[in-house]
Amino acid sequence: MKCAWLIAAVALTFAVPSQGFAQTSSRDPDTAPVTGMKPDRVTAPRWLREGMAKREAVQRQRRAECRAKAKAEKVPLWKRPAYLKRCRAEPRS
Repeated sequence: MKCAWLIAAVALTFAVPSQGFAQTSSRDPDTAPVTGMKPDRVTAPRWLREGMAKREAVQRQRRAECRAKAKAEKVPLWKRPAYLKRCRAEPRS
């Protein structure tokens, strides 16, 4: 019997919408964030984003080369992660 009351109470709490769960206040719509982003997040400057994109492109190319090398050498699938890690760690020639 206690279990039924507990289930009913939980179902009732989720059935009734609460203003506490809402993201914006219905009282003051002008204060809602326009961007939809969280206020504590900051977008990186363009020069930093471009630098990160270049580094990621180099890493992506290196991973592709190592995967192709592993496939050419017919490294078994269960040994490939370790092979790729070693391959990316060694200096490029």
